Amino acid sequence: MSGEHHTIELPSTLAPTPPNGTHSAHDLRGLDEPAATLLGELTLPAERESVPRARRFSRSVSTSSGIGHVGDDVEVLVSELVTNAVRHATIPGSALCLKLLRAGTRLRIEVDDQSAAVPRPRPVDLMEETGRGWFLVAVMAERHGTDHTPSGKSVWCEIRAWPRDEHSRH
Repeated sequence: MSGEHHTIELPSTLAPTPPNGTHSAHDLRGLDEPAATLLGELTLPAERESVPRARRFSRSVSTSSGIGHVGDDVEVLVSELVTNAVRHATIPGSALCLKLLRAGTRLRIEVDDQSAAVPRPRPVDLMEETGRGWFLVAVMAERHGTDHTPSGKSVWCEIRAWPRDEHSRH
């Protein structure tokens, strides 16, 4: 390696985040879209060991929900959201809640934690081992954001999963 640092800025084509950094439930669903249906929920401690468990759970839910074709993407997104929640937990070992939901044609991945601190986009240094999680979520997901909850926050993203498009990967 040459020792040079390569930085990537988040794409400017992403939907703007409201000034307070959160999205309301109204922002997430159009008026003609049905309410989300829970496909699976898993409570985990905010510990590193929870990340592979969350990936296995997401693979199982993807397969049983008939969306195995997006299983790899789901695993990456779950891994990034759970890793960030574990890394930034205000109380190590506190509870996290991973939810996978069907929201119309999209799979919604949510990770609830007890911290009020929201993820912030930042420049990505390709030479660093960490710091690319929110960038990957922003690039891979159709929509993403953070909602404040009474006990902390919910960080979420959505990808198109239904119906399966036979002409492409998704």
